[in-house]
Amino acid sequence: MSLALNRVVVPAIRQAGSHLRSTPFTLIVLLLFIVLSIASGSLLMGPPEPWLPVAGVSLDGLRAGEWWSIWTSLFFTTNPLAYATAILMMLFLLGLAERHFGPLKTAGVFLGGQFACVSAFLLVTQIARPADDGWLSRMADTRLIGPYGAILATAMAASALLPTLWQRRLRTVTLSISLLLLLYVGHAETVVGFLGALIGLAAGWWMQSSQGHLHLHRSTGREVRNLLSLTMAIFAVGPIVTAAAKSPSGPLSLLRDVILNPLPTLSQLESSCGGTIDVACLETGRQAYTGPFGLALAVVPVVLLLICADGMRRGRRLALGIAIGVQLVVVALSAIYLALFAGMPRAQGRPHVGMLNTAVVHLIPLVLVPLVLAVLMFVYRGHFRVASSGRLRRRVFWWVGLTGGALILAYTAVWLASGGMDRDGGLLGLAAELARQYLPVPLPGVYRKVFADRDVLEVFLFSYSGTVFWLVALAGVWVLLVRGHLAGGLDHQSRQKARALVKQGGDSLSWMALWEPNKYWFTADGNGGVAYQQHGHVALTLAGPLGPAEHHVATAEGFLEFCSQHALIPCFYSCTDELWPMLQSKGFRRVAVAQETRLRIRDLEFRGKEWQNVRTSLNRAAKRGITASWGPYSELPHAVRAQVSEVSEEWAAQKKIPEMGFTLGGLDELEDDDVLCCVAVDEAGFVYGVTSWLPVHQDGKVVSWTLDFMRRRGDAFPGVMEFLIASAVLHLRESVEVISLSGSPLAREKGEIEQQAKGLAGILDVVGQALEPVYGFRSLASFKSRFQPEYRSLYMYYQDPLHLPAMGRALSRAYLPGLSVRHSARLLRTLVG
Repeated sequence: MSLALNRVVVPAIRQAGSHLRSTPFTLIVLLLFIVLSIASGSLLMGPPEPWLPVAGVSLDGLRAGEWWSIWTSLFFTTNPLAYATAILMMLFLLGLAERHFGPLKTAGVFLGGQFACVSAFLLVTQIARPADDGWLSRMADTRLIGPYGAILATAMAASALLPTLWQRRLRTVTLSISLLLLLYVGHAETVVGFLGALIGLAAGWWMQSSQGHLHLHRSTGREVRNLLSLTMAIFAVGPIVTAAAKSPSGPLSLLRDVILNPLPTLSQLESSCGGTIDVACLETGRQAYTGPFGLALAVVPVVLLLICADGMRRGRRLALGIAIGVQLVVVALSAIYLALFAGMPRAQGRPHVGMLNTAVVHLIPLVLVPLVLAVLMFVYRGHFRVASSGRLRRRVFWWVGLTGGALILAYTAVWLASGGMDRDGGLLGLAAELARQYLPVPLPGVYRKVFADRDVLEVFLFSYSGTVFWLVALAGVWVLLVRGHLAGGLDHQSRQKARALVKQGGDSLSWMALWEPNKYWFTADGNGGVAYQQHGHVALTLAGPLGPAEHHVATAEGFLEFCSQHALIPCFYSCTDELWPMLQSKGFRRVAVAQETRLRIRDLEFRGKEWQNVRTSLNRAAKRGITASWGPYSELPHAVRAQVSEVSEEWAAQKKIPEMGFTLGGLDELEDDDVLCCVAVDEAGFVYGVTSWLPVHQDGKVVSWTLDFMRRRGDAFPGVMEFLIASAVLHLRESVEVISLSGSPLAREKGEIEQQAKGLAGILDVVGQALEPVYGFRSLASFKSRFQPEYRSLYMYYQDPLHLPAMGRALSRAYLPGLSVRHSARLLRTLVG
């Protein structure tokens, strides 16, 4: 055990030592910070009075000539939490910047960033002072202590030198956390930190623009989900951060009254709210919990959003819908809360100066932040395509609904029995009390009541009904989003049945039938099935029927009958000519939509002039020490998987429209352990390119492999893709005779293109030519032709030409599920151009 521990600990220590040796400036700053914080005694309670001219920078100090305090204040701290935070930021963020900038440039950006942060803070607070906003104006004379703004400015500036994937992640996380702390905590240090992040981001953009690299990077659907779920999770814990912070003053600090507002007991409401309503009533309402049930209710919204964030990361549509709904509810409750707060009568003598400005400062972020999050998630909803099981969803909804209904009926019955109709003002009084049980917002109708002579059962139900309901709802969401994922997502049994049929027989694209968001129809005897997507009234199939070949025709006929019974328009897409005789007899027509390239590899030798490019690629890779590493994606080393994600994001960033789907797989599809990955990697573990291969089965045995995922690094050596495909030929020919390089959508064989196009074929030909600058389908087909393949046409079968517009819309939604209005306009300009 000690040997195994040494194998882990010793390399980690060596790596940490190597990191510190490569960041001398960071090490100097860290040592100065530690020594001065301890020597000044500022670690526990902040700098003592004699040290303030050196340890903190303020406007009064600068006026008195203490200009050095701008930079000396970097090396002090105010409390142990700030001390630990600063050290971590130095080690990770400042060290990251130095590894890309170098020591001298890092020192310049760090010191210059501090000057810019202090200047921006003083400017903002001085502008806010005349407005008397009750927040920033009070910071005008605050002493700034700590290196937070300078570190964030340096790290954000250095993000311009990071790969696309990590650049986007660092910027998203840094801006989200700094904005979270600014809005929820609102201390001077958080303001400086957010200003530093903005200054660093502007510096990074300037660096990119000076190099001609500044543009809006396109993300893969997987990364869009990751970033949105990460942002949601960060803002979900905001109320917890506010509750843990000492004297929070940020604009969103009031959300702890909305989301973390513990349910007051009736006696607390009676004692504190029986008379004139004042702020003290709200304070008392959140000072005591009603036991463990109240504590559970307080954290339910946070846990709910965290579960939704995890579901969003996995592409769950239901998680996205719940998250949007929660944000909209927070918007409504925030508006109600502030309206009630503004309408409360103030105690006599309470000052009203600046009340309007304070309300504006708190009202705008309180409503806009969750609203912006909701709109952002709605705009990118096309990237969330994984549905929960319909049966499980209905079961959970019934479970939660019956629980809520039973609790409401129970309280209503007790309320009526105790004379609530006369006592509380009729049904409106009942509605107010029910709302207060289930919604964490103070309502005047409840606060103004004196709860004397209440029945014990009524008191109990009033106090705990909401808690029980939300705990049950939380358990239901967990079952749908977490347990449902572990069980396999939508119709796990159907997907497993489809997998079993694919292994019995199918064509070269049949493995794609197992991808989200395909649905399945099976024959009554279970010997065949069809994978399809429903867009509008169109049932768009992917490849041919699943299962043994002798059942394919009967399966297709059964699927046509299913479509007829459910008023669906059948559209067989990317199918071979296997079904053509049967479909032709039923009045179907067809058009070639792709050309599949197939290689017979058993006796293939890379000899002759036509294979010169492939031999050159193999030789170039051998000279560089680059080899082809094979295996399932999950078994690749973590560092290799991380680089594959980087390469994929770099590829997506170069595209003008979002990542395509349907017959084009992405990173999500690599996680299937039956799929093989081939990675071009050198001796140092540096990844140059990657391909994935989908199995093709017959009678339970793999008889072929189909090329799917193809990504290369932008600065990879020429011919890396030829090397990867040639490596596949050499690796797979011992086990199979034929491999497929898949089909190139909207790209057809040269001889067919030269024929006169008619009808839909002509339209597809024009679209294929127009999409060439965007996605390069025909360039891809030309590349595959270098391997001297055999060609097989893949067709789209349709019955009525009048249905072609609906089929075109279905295809666009299938291939481009994340296409927004802006993306559509950009694609239209490309097509017209």
